[in-house]
Amino acid sequence: KSFNMVPTKKSIVWKYFEKIDEKSARCKLCQKIVKTAGNTSNTMAHIKNVHKAVYLEVFKSNNSAAVIKHSNSGSSDSFSTTSKQDTITISESYLNEHQLSPSTSTSSSMDCSEILTHNTQTDQKMDYDRVLSLKRQRSIESSFGEIHAYTSTGDKTKRINNAIMFMICRDNQPFSLVENEGFKNLLKVTVPHYKIPSRTSVTRWIDEKYDALSTVMKNKLCCVENLTLTSDIWSDLQMRSYLGVTAHFGIGIEFHVVTLGVYHLDERHTSEYIAQTLTKTCEEWGFNTDKVTAVVTDNAANMVKAVEIAFGKKKHIPCFAHTLNLVAQHVLAIPELQEILTKAKSVVTFFKQSCVASDELRKSIQADTKLIQDVPTRWNSTYYMIARFLDLRNAVSEILIRHKTAPPMLTGMELTILTSLLNVLQPLEAATKEISGDKYCSSSKIIPLVHCMISKLKNLVIEESLIKDVQKRTLTEINKRMGAIEQVSALAIATILDPRFKKLHFEDAMACANAVIKIKEMIKKNQQDESTVESDSDNSDKISLSSDLWSDHHKLVQRNWKTNNTNESEGAHKDWKGWSKYWVDFKAKLKKRAAAVRSSQARTGGGPSTEQPLSEIEQKFLQILGEGLPGVRVEPFAEPSGSTAAVEVWESPGSQCIPPTPEPDEAPLRPPFPSPYPPTPCTPAAVSSEAGVPGPTRRRCRPDPPMSRETARRDLVNFSQMRA
Repeated sequence: KSFNMVPTKKSIVWKYFEKIDEKSARCKLCQKIVKTAGNTSNTMAHIKNVHKAVYLEVFKSNNSAAVIKHSNSGSSDSFSTTSKQDTITISESYLNEHQLSPSTSTSSSMDCSEILTHNTQTDQKMDYDRVLSLKRQRSIESSFGEIHAYTSTGDKTKRINNAIMFMICRDNQPFSLVENEGFKNLLKVTVPHYKIPSRTSVTRWIDEKYDALSTVMKNKLCCVENLTLTSDIWSDLQMRSYLGVTAHFGIGIEFHVVTLGVYHLDERHTSEYIAQTLTKTCEEWGFNTDKVTAVVTDNAANMVKAVEIAFGKKKHIPCFAHTLNLVAQHVLAIPELQEILTKAKSVVTFFKQSCVASDELRKSIQADTKLIQDVPTRWNSTYYMIARFLDLRNAVSEILIRHKTAPPMLTGMELTILTSLLNVLQPLEAATKEISGDKYCSSSKIIPLVHCMISKLKNLVIEESLIKDVQKRTLTEINKRMGAIEQVSALAIATILDPRFKKLHFEDAMACANAVIKIKEMIKKNQQDESTVESDSDNSDKISLSSDLWSDHHKLVQRNWKTNNTNESEGAHKDWKGWSKYWVDFKAKLKKRAAAVRSSQARTGGGPSTEQPLSEIEQKFLQILGEGLPGVRVEPFAEPSGSTAAVEVWESPGSQCIPPTPEPDEAPLRPPFPSPYPPTPCTPAAVSSEAGVPGPTRRRCRPDPPMSRETARRDLVNFSQMRA
């Protein structure tokens, strides 16, 4: 008798495979042949490992989808078949519409993404996150805990509120950011349970956060012994004036920069009014004016007088960047040079106002590079305008010829003059960049930078008579405004304390000697024992240069170093045991290592420090900035980290020898400069025969008598530790 056989249940995996023979099948998604061996284990593994999206959509969610359908329909008998049919229909409909041929690419990622895109457009798609939540059902406690986290006092709500406040403060966003539709949609998608605060709430929270952070910063400032202030006046677009005050101080080997306040100036900018505002700032933040080592401002008369009233004349330091700006503006004011610059500026203005010309220039150079318009108050913008104009002069000339209303192009002689002008202004531009960093102390670089600028300008070979006049006027302005910069005691002390420079760039022996005497007096007053610092490796000397402006500094170091080594090794060959030669070589290594001490570089731009904290004197003077631009930057409670490019570290061989000081009645040869300290009476000294000024005399060290090898090495090691 015949009877009906129960049909064999076919696996879902065969919807994605085409059977070739009894032992192999071809994947319909990627056309890959998979061995079956009479079962579906390999085919299922292929779908799971290669086509993960299909596996998660169909196979893994099959049982969970059945639970969902069963709860909605209430029929447990027909649930399984219906669920499988619905689940298969999603993929079947896609496969019927997109049959893959053998020539189709074997890339599975594209097919999977298309499947996901197609499934999202169908009404029968189930949320995968919801399916997983059913399979991995959370406990009641965790569910209520997550709900409580998004309440007004929840942890996640507080974290999101702090993140919003940080974004508004850091990115200078308006308080109305929380009312923007895009911002609301972002939070609705990412954290749908979060209640977006109003603008009034954000304003109140930021005020409360400011009060809390102010208290923390006041406690930190109370522990600081010395700090430097930078201040400047600036105006907004509504022509309202503000006074910005920034504090710079060091804690250990870390450098901190804090904006203390931006105060609206509603009265005349008199020195008394500015001094009152500065004094009020110190009182608000809870530190005495005696803690202020120096105040860096521009050269305006009211700012200089205000610092003298509030802190004393000795503590004012003119902004080096502002002084360079005055030098450059005076040089660029030559009438013949102004005619050429005005002609170049008219060409730049034409391209800024003409969209057609700008598009032609962009197509001609095939880049987004465009001409730069100068700003009258910033001389370096004129430098960048000339440099970019010379780079694009060929393309600019071709475009100007095709436009009837275009201004005339510069002649070949005028372009040559601008090229030579860049060579004259390049040392000033490099010095401005070098001194404009606020992540490291720059006061010790001012005297070496002035020396290197003068040396660079003197060594330039100029052929054009107009540029020769510019070169001469630049040197005159530098000597006029910075000729007596060595007499500023704070800058002189900072330069001597910097192991890269020490006394190398001093030309005024009296100023150098006065600075050394003041350092000795402070050492005696502090009575601080020297801390032992291990020498750095030789690899620390390999520091990248930020500009070739320092090339004269390196040449001077190497020349003096060779001379010093030659003088010290005069008696080395006479010693038959070779101890003198060993001493000279070892001393040279000590100098090289001592010049690369990282504890000093951390405050002068040489990178992070791993050494002991600096002494009190170094902390007091090396934290002084050489420019006052940070006073106009509104960035509260910023603590910069990281290192910037620094000058290669060397040491002057004559740094151990204290130059003699002149007679008390001798006057300095340089032009008078507002020195913060009166000249200190000193002992008589030798006079150089070349310039008639006090010159340094070298102190020769007599070698020790011969001793045993072990004793000599032990003494040298002890000396190296003390020297470091």
